[in-house]
Amino acid sequence: MKVYKGYLMALRANVSTIILYCSIFLLVAVSMVHLSSGEKSSGSYSQQRLSIGVVDRDNSLWSKTLVDYLEQYHDVMIMEDDMDALAESVYRSDIVYAVMIPENFQETCILGEETIETLTESGSQWEYYVNGRIDSFVNTAKVLLAGGYSSEEAAQHTLETAVIQAQVRLESSREDAAVYNVFRFMPYLYFSILCFVLGLIQKEYQNIDIRRRLLASSLTLKSQNLQSLLAFFTIGILSWILCEGIGVLTCASEFWDNPNRWLIFLNGFTIMLAALAASYFVGSMAKTASAVNGMANVLSLGFCFLGGIFVPLELLTGVIKDIGQFFPTYWYAQNISILSFNDTLTDSLKTTLFQGMLIQVLFAFACVSVALAIGKARRQEEAN
Repeated sequence: MKVYKGYLMALRANVSTIILYCSIFLLVAVSMVHLSSGEKSSGSYSQQRLSIGVVDRDNSLWSKTLVDYLEQYHDVMIMEDDMDALAESVYRSDIVYAVMIPENFQETCILGEETIETLTESGSQWEYYVNGRIDSFVNTAKVLLAGGYSSEEAAQHTLETAVIQAQVRLESSREDAAVYNVFRFMPYLYFSILCFVLGLIQKEYQNIDIRRRLLASSLTLKSQNLQSLLAFFTIGILSWILCEGIGVLTCASEFWDNPNRWLIFLNGFTIMLAALAASYFVGSMAKTASAVNGMANVLSLGFCFLGGIFVPLELLTGVIKDIGQFFPTYWYAQNISILSFNDTLTDSLKTTLFQGMLIQVLFAFACVSVALAIGKARRQEEAN
């Protein structure tokens, strides 16, 4: 087991690198758990009521109905038709919005194409909020009048729409933000540790002098490859235990309360295999330590930026998201989101989950296959 022991001895020489990355990750993980503790919400929300001034220049059924409609959502004050006074009220923040209902409101705005005049601070965030309510009122009134309702009936039905509320039932109320925030960053730890450490070790074993010594020894090529494979897998298992252990340590109570905790471990195992294969690829391709560092940086940072690790998948644009699907980190991030925020897994979620894990494993096989093919071609070239 000379080759196997050689890998483990070389691993000891790189323990400082492992400790460095684990320490950085531990600090980040603790920070994420601390921030997550402030993200708990009561699950109860209410609409914000604004102070609105209304000038009724029409004084008709529909203008009064609009006032009653707005009162369902906001604090409405009837004001004098004085633009200077309205502007002063907005400036002093007595009101945040002013609505001027024009004369012949039904004919010009509801049946016509004119819009209601409004007044607010330039660039106010409330403009779209209140305008949305007014547009909803006008559109509902148009539909009812076009449907043959009388003005009185249409006005009554329009008011009734203001009190309609959708009943929403959440399939899961789980809010494991701590588990999600900690384990979402796990691929960076795997790719950093394995690509840097194993990449350097594998690069040394690709040295032509070492390969010639191994060929001159009593070890067969098959035995050398098996020992290398066993060493890689052993180091991978150790890194999996270490990384997942750090994750569990930083959010222990939330993690063990999660019913999908064993699937989180399995998801971590598949991304570990992908990182292990990437490290083999890096070590097989690079000829110098600087090349290993460069390739490891590009792979770890590139995969994590484009794969939804550093930036949540929900914030990625269409093109970036399409590109990210080629990386195992994308499927890991998708899986950890499913496992963190769902108490029970539906059949469709299970399909998505195991499909993501399978893609991570296939990526590992693809990396190893490419590295073996290039390595074989390189050896044939050296033999010639």
